Amino acid sequence: MAAEVSLASLHTDEVRRDPYPFYAELHRRGPVCKVEPGDRYSYVVHGYDAAAHVLRDSATFKVMDQTLLGAKPTWEGNQAHAVFMNSVFFTNAPRHTRMRRMFNQTFTPRRIAALEPAVERLTAELLDRLAEQAAGGAKVDFMSEFAFPLPANVLGELLGVPEADRAWYRPRALALGAILELGGATPDNVAAANTAAGEITAYFGELAARRRRDPRDDLITALVQATDADGAPMSEEELLANLIVVFNAGFVTTTHLLGNGLTLLLECPEALARLRADASLTPRYVEEILRYEVPTHFSVRWAAADSEVAGVPIPAGCWVLVLLAAANRDPTRFAHPDVFDPDRTETATLSFGGGAHYCLGAALARLEGQRGLAMLLDRFADIRLAAPPGTPRQLMLRGHEQLWLTLS
Repeated sequence: MAAEVSLASLHTDEVRRDPYPFYAELHRRGPVCKVEPGDRYSYVVHGYDAAAHVLRDSATFKVMDQTLLGAKPTWEGNQAHAVFMNSVFFTNAPRHTRMRRMFNQTFTPRRIAALEPAVERLTAELLDRLAEQAAGGAKVDFMSEFAFPLPANVLGELLGVPEADRAWYRPRALALGAILELGGATPDNVAAANTAAGEITAYFGELAARRRRDPRDDLITALVQATDADGAPMSEEELLANLIVVFNAGFVTTTHLLGNGLTLLLECPEALARLRADASLTPRYVEEILRYEVPTHFSVRWAAADSEVAGVPIPAGCWVLVLLAAANRDPTRFAHPDVFDPDRTETATLSFGGGAHYCLGAALARLEGQRGLAMLLDRFADIRLAAPPGTPRQLMLRGHEQLWLTLS
């Protein structure tokens, strides 16, 4: 029989600041636990193998989509949720298969590999700006001056979002993402997300219209042309929703990868010195950063049929909380899981999910993390914290809002 646990502490400031002791306690109780009555979730899955099972079994464990929300009329007419529910991230087969196939045809490995020169150019430009701002020992905010603009600019180049619009986009993306946090769908957050969704939808609608008039070599043009083709795989509503969610997910996750990664390195001077001495270790370091402090801590699934996970019966109709960050620190999978160790031989993590909904932008996030951190360390011989890093208070997208540094 599965142990029964309460998830109430996940909503406390103490556990939001440091969830890992809570995750360790879950592991001591087994890979799957039943949640105390009264919670939205019936089960929490946190063991590595158990979480991988749930993520890969998309026939049994569904993502939150329109059909599952049919019994929740309070969500209808909510523009923010409409955006999510019309995207590839929040759909199940066959709708998901249809949209994912189109992305696989346009968001290709070749297109990602071709971005490497742009990643290096954009990184160099941001490092030049950091050097100017840090002159004379002035402190700079790494998050706003590098960790956010690098992936936003790379995604902007890939999609075709003009550089002048990217700073305008950031606060609206944050407002939209806030409602995905555990307990984040408060009336104020939903109102702000709806406003942001309306503004961003109008923005991408105009951008798509421009690409129809003036096609370019970017992802928006490719998606617009695919949508306009006979037997189109996506409707106009789905096109705009996917542009919004792909852009949001593409830069927010990588922003926190960069911020979390640099913080970890500054807190582990021996590991930092070793990486400075051998830049070829960067891919290994990035994989361990993603395991140790993954930007996205959880995913949610709905059981469409009776099933069993790690010997625990999961009845149909249950909501299941899958703790990706806990799975990445499962002691049965990773030796000394709470130690940052880039020399690990077991590097397969669930940082980008798994199964049919494996992250579309995983390869691009890795590329940006590797080149961004390597070029940063090569450019600045001395990087120091100018103030203690802010304490993360979210789980869905976990990272620093600000990271003040001195550079030389």
